[in-house]
Amino acid sequence: MSANIRHDRSHLWLGGLLFLATLLASWFFVGFVARTGDRLEHDRIVSLARTAAATLESDRIAHLQGSAADIGTPGFDAVRDELRRVRDVNSDFRFVYLMRPTAPGSKQLLFLADAESPESPDYSAPGDIYDGPSEHLLQAFRSGIPAVEPPDRDKWGYWVTSMAPVRDATGHVVAVLGMDVRADNWLAALARYRAFALTISGLVLALVLLFTLGVHLQKRAGERLRVLNGQLAAQLEKLEAAQEGLRLADVVFRHTGEGILVLDPELRVLSANPGFARITGHRTDSAVGKTPPLFDDNDDALQQVRTRLHAGTHWEGTLWARRADGDRFPLVASIDRVHDAQGRVEHYVMVFRDVTEQKLLEERLRELSATDGLTLLANRRSFDEALERGWHHATRHGEPVSLIMIDIDHFKPYNDIYGHGAGDRCLQQVATAIAAGVRHEGALVARYGGEEFAVILPRTDAATAREIAEGLRRRVEALGIAHSGNPLGSRITISVGISTRTPPQTADFEDLMQSADQALYRAKEGGRNGVVAAG
Repeated sequence: MSANIRHDRSHLWLGGLLFLATLLASWFFVGFVARTGDRLEHDRIVSLARTAAATLESDRIAHLQGSAADIGTPGFDAVRDELRRVRDVNSDFRFVYLMRPTAPGSKQLLFLADAESPESPDYSAPGDIYDGPSEHLLQAFRSGIPAVEPPDRDKWGYWVTSMAPVRDATGHVVAVLGMDVRADNWLAALARYRAFALTISGLVLALVLLFTLGVHLQKRAGERLRVLNGQLAAQLEKLEAAQEGLRLADVVFRHTGEGILVLDPELRVLSANPGFARITGHRTDSAVGKTPPLFDDNDDALQQVRTRLHAGTHWEGTLWARRADGDRFPLVASIDRVHDAQGRVEHYVMVFRDVTEQKLLEERLRELSATDGLTLLANRRSFDEALERGWHHATRHGEPVSLIMIDIDHFKPYNDIYGHGAGDRCLQQVATAIAAGVRHEGALVARYGGEEFAVILPRTDAATAREIAEGLRRRVEALGIAHSGNPLGSRITISVGISTRTPPQTADFEDLMQSADQALYRAKEGGRNGVVAAG
């Protein structure tokens, strides 16, 4: 009997065939998972380009000529700023640029704008002809379908290029956005998918071997089979523990702080998690079957979401929504499209969170970055930005702009005599007096330098500006701040220079600043505590 058992190899042959079949299936499985990972990474890169392209102002891009004539124009500068923001938002981005064919039907592409600095050796100016492979770029422009070039290595590293068409309001493709994205994440993801597939395959092959060995051991000894059954029971306990972990994960999902909505193809609510009620104050059951109450007073946002989802599988952005008590609040949301087995849209999943505190912090940071910490006036950066905006507005409307430059007389001796603490208090008092004396609509009072102040007066002629400047001089003198180092009366005084310009009287606001500064210089040279207007 033992001889029959010893020569009965049928179970081993069966196990060998099963192992070979599993090995072949594993080969197909690894390939399938690797292709799936490659497709998902491809979709992710395409989504990056599509999202970036959707944020661009297509009307500005459509008006670019694609030549050196674009350089310096507001539209070109705005497009370059948008490209730089796209590049800077992700550290994996290298080059971000816009192209279009040199002419209809042409196979050559020219650069419209480039996020690189003009001083960079990699910068491509408007009108430069693209000398690289252009098949994918041309295909993206002509078909309007985003494309991805396979990963490629150069001296900067391993990169993948993603391209997306930029469409105008009519849906016409006006340019192609190209982005070079670091391929490390792509390659790492492929490695993870492949490692996952290999691990699963290895586990399955190991199970086949264990099965064959188990059958062999069963024929040799029942005791060993009982031992194996004990081991299997232990594995079942582990599986039950894993199921308990999944249940706990579901509990965490239901109690997450983020709001989650499942929507039908018409963007009506199918279900909502408790986070939705906590954030919005709306009852989950009252929202079912309706458009999310987040969009109740924002039809434009809802239409934008519908349009984006119709064109792609994902939308994300910031919305202003309204709670059940009527309070408006900002939220960051993302919506993803889910398909059924036939590829039809089955539903959408919307995840959102309240970013009220984040927006308040951002607003506070913007205020701090634009304010001088000592005087609480606008700082030099705010002054420069306001003057440039005011000048451009005056250029469009042909209105005068006046600039008042102010300097505290003999302020260095004041610091030397009374100390820097008293000097700071003096600056604060003078700043308060100047700010109180400017009531002109749209005016900006700024601390220009150490003891220098500046006042921008839009839509103000020379006579009015001089009247305001003289009033400021009197206000400061009336403070009566003692200054033994000032020979003009032993108290703090100011010298004031004024300049008024009306575009296009001068080409830019530099002349306005220089003439005001020269007038201030003449005021100080003429004895101080006076007002001098530029010619």
